[in-house]
Amino acid sequence: MSNSFRKYIRILPVFLLIFLFSLMISAQKIRNASQNDFKNLAGTVEEIPSMRLPNPATLGTRSKSAMFPIDSRADLQEIEIPVDSTENFRLMILSPNGKSLNLRVALPKEDFFDLRTEGFARMVRQTDTTYGLDGNRFPAEVFSFDSIKTGVVRVQVEKPKGLVTSGEIIGYLVASSDSPYRLYSYINTLRTSVGREIGIVSTLFNQKENSEDGQPASLAGNIREARVSITAPNGETLDFPMTGGENGEFQTKFVPGVAGRFTAQIISKGATPDGAQFIRSSELTFEVAPNRAEIKSNVRAARVDDLRWRIDLPVSGLKAGEKVIVHAEIWGRDGDGNDFPVSWLGGMTLAENLTKRETSVSLTLDSRWLAQNSEAKSFVLKNVRLQNPDNSVVLGEADSLALPNIYPTELAKSFAGIITDEMRQGVRPAKMTNEAVGGKLMLVHGYCSGDAWGAAGQFTNYVKFLDLNKNRTHDEFANLIRNFGASLPSFGIVAHSQGGAASLHLYTYYWSGLDYATGGSRLIQSVGTPYRGTALAGNLALLGQIFGAGCGSNYDLTYNGAAAWLANIPSWAKAKVFYHTTSFTDVWYRYDYCNLATDPFLSDPDDGVVERTYAQLSGGNNLGHKTGWCHTGGMRDPSQTTDASRNSNMNANAAR
Repeated sequence: MSNSFRKYIRILPVFLLIFLFSLMISAQKIRNASQNDFKNLAGTVEEIPSMRLPNPATLGTRSKSAMFPIDSRADLQEIEIPVDSTENFRLMILSPNGKSLNLRVALPKEDFFDLRTEGFARMVRQTDTTYGLDGNRFPAEVFSFDSIKTGVVRVQVEKPKGLVTSGEIIGYLVASSDSPYRLYSYINTLRTSVGREIGIVSTLFNQKENSEDGQPASLAGNIREARVSITAPNGETLDFPMTGGENGEFQTKFVPGVAGRFTAQIISKGATPDGAQFIRSSELTFEVAPNRAEIKSNVRAARVDDLRWRIDLPVSGLKAGEKVIVHAEIWGRDGDGNDFPVSWLGGMTLAENLTKRETSVSLTLDSRWLAQNSEAKSFVLKNVRLQNPDNSVVLGEADSLALPNIYPTELAKSFAGIITDEMRQGVRPAKMTNEAVGGKLMLVHGYCSGDAWGAAGQFTNYVKFLDLNKNRTHDEFANLIRNFGASLPSFGIVAHSQGGAASLHLYTYYWSGLDYATGGSRLIQSVGTPYRGTALAGNLALLGQIFGAGCGSNYDLTYNGAAAWLANIPSWAKAKVFYHTTSFTDVWYRYDYCNLATDPFLSDPDDGVVERTYAQLSGGNNLGHKTGWCHTGGMRDPSQTTDASRNSNMNANAAR
């Protein structure tokens, strides 16, 4: 061994230490920069009720259809379908092998006939279409029956010899009608983590006697049998019977042993109040977190400057650098021990090392909120929660935590009562204090989308955000928009579908060019955005298991995921959103829809992907509903993004 080589060996550990130390410094700088990019959110007492988590029982899916799995192990499978309504009865095949499957049907008290070759003579119309959400679409074949009686329809699905398939389930047969008797199903908790019990609930209700929103009134005694099949992220399938109560609700409980995305299919059978036999299914998707975070009681507080306090919440179960959403309510306590609300605060933050076993997450409190309440002798945090920013699953909670040594600073005591943007969002970073000049209008597409805005002929002084054919969480999507706009002094947004929710997420949590847009009266404009989710999101997770994942399912677009996400979006942020909704042209002389394949899973009116009810954003600016426009191209009416009149209006009113 040469002397120079021995010298190299001796100094190598030194270089390694220097290299590792530089990496640590770089990571610290990156982390601190990310912390500085977050807004410090806060709001008034009046907002507190809307910032609490919703009741999961109000977030259920409403089903007028039944999905029957097609088993690859059977060469001939016969499926019996009780039909309780003759209105718009349809059968649909969703399978990669759809056209190769032979289909024979026997109507109530009739013989079998070949659905494809003899269906026309039996007044059955066949339509080739697609099922899905935006660009994540699968082939579908729909058979519409013009004349049918109530009773049992039998369907034979025959797999041709030599057909090579993968997996036990190779597709689904879907049966639907416009019966008013529908299945309402939901997951009974938003606190879904490994080892924590989860309940699944299902009940029958009459759509004509209930609104399109909220939890409907259950019909007791009509469901006779209900089961649920749960597929875990590792592919394991669990099958449970559901037991019924006197109120008509059937339910079961299970404890997940792994983390990730679960799907559940509920199948219920029984008799309607009219005495007709029925069958319905509901498909649900939910996320399970790998662990729970425990918020400790030894809260720490320190002054940041002449106005603000930093509050550190010690937590176990989070890793340093892990990003979380924190939300809490500030309550005051008077000399007699009475509590009263003062404000709420929250936002995005990164967990930081506190001890070897604990991390902490921080909140920033502007003490001008405290100065509004001179009678408060001390303050406490209530209804504290931590949520995953990518799926809004609740990671940890605390009912009440004492806030030691917190008080209004001397500067805050001069507060005149006018609530400012700085109190709601925190201090803008120094690099963004100059007034923006030369901003652009950014056109943003949606989930798994192609170039939704096309030639964009009605827009001026714009740029197009393009992240085509991808599946992003709201948080991932928001950060991609932010990064794309980083070279612009400012920008406003016109968004389609999920792009609207991602833009609102960006404005809520992060400093970006949105905060410096000028001119125009509308900061964020959207069309066809499922702010409260879409029923299709649960089905897509199920279908991805047989078609291949495609873009994959998106929990933020489910009813549960969207509601848990919205619980952290303040009214002042929603007030910056101006949204449009659309649906199909409705005429009296025909059955109308945007998409024949998605219609069985949606409640009218809808745009083929989003129901009008679930496109609403409470606190946003509703610019109206327009018929004759569907969600995307390839549907019965034109794509909503090609409406020249609406596009021109959005362009004229956009901030930039």
